[in-house]
Amino acid sequence: MRKKRLSLLLAPLVALGLTWPAAACGGGGSGAGGDEYVIGAALPLSGPAASFGMAYRKGIDGCVELVNESKDLPHPVTVKYVDTGAETAKGIAGFTQLATVDHATAVFSAYSSVTTALIPLAERHRVPLINGGALSPTLANKEWVWNTLPFLSTELGASLPYAKEQMPDAKKAMLVYQDDIVGKGAVDVVRKAWRGNGRTLATLPLTLSATSFSAQVDKIKAFDPDVIFMVFSGDPQAVLVRQLRSAGVTTQIIASSSFPVPAVLDLKEANGSLFTLQAMDFASQDPMTKGFLRTTGLKPGEGVIVGAANYCNGVLMWANAAKQLVTEGKEVDGPNLNEKFARQGSIDAVGGKLQLLPDHTLQAPISIYKIKDGAFTPVTTVEVTG
Repeated sequence: MRKKRLSLLLAPLVALGLTWPAAACGGGGSGAGGDEYVIGAALPLSGPAASFGMAYRKGIDGCVELVNESKDLPHPVTVKYVDTGAETAKGIAGFTQLATVDHATAVFSAYSSVTTALIPLAERHRVPLINGGALSPTLANKEWVWNTLPFLSTELGASLPYAKEQMPDAKKAMLVYQDDIVGKGAVDVVRKAWRGNGRTLATLPLTLSATSFSAQVDKIKAFDPDVIFMVFSGDPQAVLVRQLRSAGVTTQIIASSSFPVPAVLDLKEANGSLFTLQAMDFASQDPMTKGFLRTTGLKPGEGVIVGAANYCNGVLMWANAAKQLVTEGKEVDGPNLNEKFARQGSIDAVGGKLQLLPDHTLQAPISIYKIKDGAFTPVTTVEVTG
């Protein structure tokens, strides 16, 4: 495509108006048709993790709307979605379609096992991955992966010390974890942090596809833990919590950020459960936060809002890099975007400034919340440095 240097409009990303005027010529890499910029998204839009995927999609669509409203780019942005069902094989097929057929300039991904499997494809096709939902620390320091959230290790770095401080008499812990890369990684973190002072740890792996947990509940009840740490995902968590409480297990649950899905929050059995979540100021009056709330229709306090915001921030990161490339008369394509991501540092984002670290991760405070009657309130916020 013919390249032409264009000056950027200085309007903020939340300018009003949804229509797009006739586009001028600009940087290339704008998809197969050449008249739009294509971003891909390989998300779990069906299956047990669909509530997450749909929240992530809402965040992406909302911030693409903001970018298009701003008219800061010579072409509109469009998103091509593929459904992974949180399955690796579907993720690989979906990414291949997005990269080779749809000519996506970047691809959003979710779930650690899926995202990990896509890294070789991202490297081969030179299409960066943007992750706002996968929690595995193994995704750090990957040349073609950019993470807009803190990892599970950061969440556990808040919840484990909190449990030891607030429950000094708790000795027996059970870690219920999803049997994948992120869950298995949690085992080592929890075992190391929980040891000492007579404390013991038992572990129990679960599959994401499970629909009943009778045998697992029997094991938990037999172990009789003082605290249950939960690193699980998707709507099946609601079934597990219900079956635990029905079996008479009243043990305190301390879960991760994948816990507060609507199916769990709607359970009276979930009352009193604690979970960790990235701290984000949705009361901020900055244009990005206000625009995100307007275009997504999400409300502060909804369990899925932080995940949606992380994917929104990925869109804003993409747009910031794309605008720089257009200003420089360069192609808006995977390699050039990847190079700009590495040099961005911080951008205006939902909840304030988004600071990307040299290892392609985000360091953020972690809040601990308690569930009560379908809602949740913060208990404390912890600055985690490691």
